[in-house]
This record gives sequence, structure tokens and C-alpha cells, in this order.
Amino acid sequence: MGFKHKFAYSFFNFEAYREFLIQGLRKSILYVFLVTLLFSTITNVKEINMIATEISLVQNVLVNNAPNFELKNGVLSVNSDETIYYKHEGDFLFDLISTFMGNINTVNSLDSDTLSIQDKRENDPSTFGTDGSIINVDSNQLNYYTFIIDTKGKTDKSILNSYKDAVFIDSSSIYLRKNYRTAGTINFSDFPNINIDNEGSGYYLSIIKTLTPMVLLVVTPINSFIINLILGLLIFGPLAISIGSFMGVKLKYSRACTLSFYAMSLPLLLEALIHVAGIIIPEFFLIFCIITLIYCSLAIREIKNIDKSKLNLMR
Repeated sequence: MGFKHKFAYSFFNFEAYREFLIQGLRKSILYVFLVTLLFSTITNVKEINMIATEISLVQNVLVNNAPNFELKNGVLSVNSDETIYYKHEGDFLFDLISTFMGNINTVNSLDSDTLSIQDKRENDPSTFGTDGSIINVDSNQLNYYTFIIDTKGKTDKSILNSYKDAVFIDSSSIYLRKNYRTAGTINFSDFPNINIDNEGSGYYLSIIKTLTPMVLLVVTPINSFIINLILGLLIFGPLAISIGSFMGVKLKYSRACTLSFYAMSLPLLLEALIHVAGIIIPEFFLIFCIITLIYCSLAIREIKNIDKSKLNLMR
């Protein structure tokens, strides 16, 4: 039985699970690797396209709209006498800064009463400009983040208290706020050898745009496969043994893990489709587990109806 038939039968043909058991654990691990590779590639195509689009947008802003700036000797200077507000659409740049900052320092969430009138600016469709000049950019996407740049000292990091997700940049540091919580700080003085201006930042963004697809297409499938492997071996396998015992079928650990890997087909497919559709379901892992265990139960019920002596479930 080839991969194509295994994939199709894993959804509805529980008699095929008997053949899956006969083929053994090694082939089930290969199967879940191929499924993970397939779905990761599908989801990564969307991610790569979104990241490339986002980086291109930032490059365009830096070249055509942003005032001249330079980071040199640990000090940022911007050719603007006014505070700059830039509403950025897309998650990649914000997540990149957040990841670079490392561990998140948790603080108390703000009450809605503490939000100032500045929060209205966050919900305004204007995305880039100084006090008197605003450039409009389409803001139909749900995820956007406000970047506030002020190297003249007219405001400070306390302005972040007015935002859910925002970044404040002054002449010496970058401050990040995520989900009404202070996420961290980057001090330019920690990187005195880095010199960046408008042109240089565009160059580095081009490198990121080139490397990101390679990283996603290689690292993400491997990472996802390891996670799925752990789920099958440490969670669903032992639970399948318990389900089998409850149903009067004694399964060896390797057999239970084999069932689990094939039972994960539908949840993995749903996970990929939800990701491509851009739907966020916070409780999806629980749904993932429930569906997998239901499929394990249905497969075990089918196994219970066959001659166990021929299948050698405990071998």
C-alpha cells in the first residue's frame, strides 16, 4: 500500500488500519514525516508570500516615505523634528523584533480606562506620517502594529501605555509592547559596531527576504515532524493503549504508536487548512487531540472484530 492510498484510507477506511499495523512502526513514522512535509510546504508557501510582501512594503516605505536616518556608534538619528507614527501591517517584522528581544517580561495588563486619546490614532487608517503630514495605506488586514519614532525627546516610552501592540524607538533604544504587556528593550549601545541607514536597511531586508524561504522550507517541516513524533510516541500512543484496554484489545506500545500516527492524518489536514485560511482557533490543540483519539478508538474497534491471533497485536 503506497502513500497515496494510506493517506486516503486513513480518513474513512478503518479496515485499512489493520494493514497499517502489519506494515509496522517504521513505515508509520515515514508516513507521518511525508504528511508533515506535504502540509508544511503548503502552509509555508502562504507564509513566504506574506513575508515577502511585508518586507517589500517596508523597503518601499524606507525608500520613498521614511525620513533619512542613521544608526551609528550606538546612537540613532532621524531627520525629523516631529514624532513619527507608522502603522505597519503584518506580523513578521513585529515578531522578528519580539524574538530578538528574547524572554518576555510580564507586567499587569492595562485597564481599558487607562487608554488615552492616543489609542484613537492606532485605530485610524493613517499609517505613516508626522504631525502635519500623513500617508494613507490600506489597512484591511486585522494584524497591524504601530511604530513610534522620536529621537528628539518630544515623547518617551510611556506612550506605549496607549497601545496594545506597538514599538517605540528613541535615539538609544527600542521598546516593544505586546498584548498590553512590556515585552522587552533593545539598547543600541549594545551594538556599537552596527551602522545602518535607509539604504543599508533595505539591503539587510533583502537578505532576510532571500533567506526566509529557505529557512521555512527546511526548518519548519523538521520542527513540525519532531513535534508530531513526540505527540505520537509520548501522548497518543500511551492513550491508545489505555483505550484498547478499555475496549478489550491489548496493544503493544509500538502498535499503539503506529495507530496514532495514521490517526493524526485528519487533524493535520485540518490544521493546514485552518492556517491557510487564516483562522485562529486558540483551543485547536484540544480539538487535534480529540479527533486523533476518536480515530484511534474507531480503528481499535475495527481491530477488535478480527482474528487477533493472525494480527499478533502484542508482538
